[in-house]
Amino acid sequence: MAPEKYAAQQRPDTSGIDARRDAVEIELVRLARRRGLPILAVCRGIQLLNVALGGTLIQDLPTADPPRPGHMVRQSWNGDAHHVSVEPDTLLYRVLGPEVTVNSLHHQAVETVASGLRVAAGAPDGVIEAVEGSGTRFLVGLQWHPEMLGPGHASFAVFQQFAAAVAEGASPAVR
Repeated sequence: MAPEKYAAQQRPDTSGIDARRDAVEIELVRLARRRGLPILAVCRGIQLLNVALGGTLIQDLPTADPPRPGHMVRQSWNGDAHHVSVEPDTLLYRVLGPEVTVNSLHHQAVETVASGLRVAAGAPDGVIEAVEGSGTRFLVGLQWHPEMLGPGHASFAVFQQFAAAVAEGASPAVR
């Protein structure tokens, strides 16, 4: 994401920015929030969700202060890279329990959590791995890729919760 979207200066090693994509996706998040739609945001999605709602990002984990390497583990794209601790009194805690092992394919992460979100899970090095909305509608952001871990993985239950939230809000004609 373009650092200007969260009032940060672009670092020399930050590349691959698509400002038009950022703008469109930020507006989509805001529109979904205004309409009260359920949101499940994965990887770039959690970062986008956080920025769209006013939060900030760590631009590059390996070069951050302090450095946080070990979050871009390509060889474990469909397996375990590290565990995350899930916060009590969250939807994710009810769905996943106190801890889950996840894959890790990112070099950016949530830094300052946006208003209306709360930390739902974190890595041992302090990187925020999940956020949730504080309202009643389903709003979950995951830094890991549950879709790559398959239906046998614990986090598949998050997709089931999301699908239930979508079905709950669907009109009778859509169900």
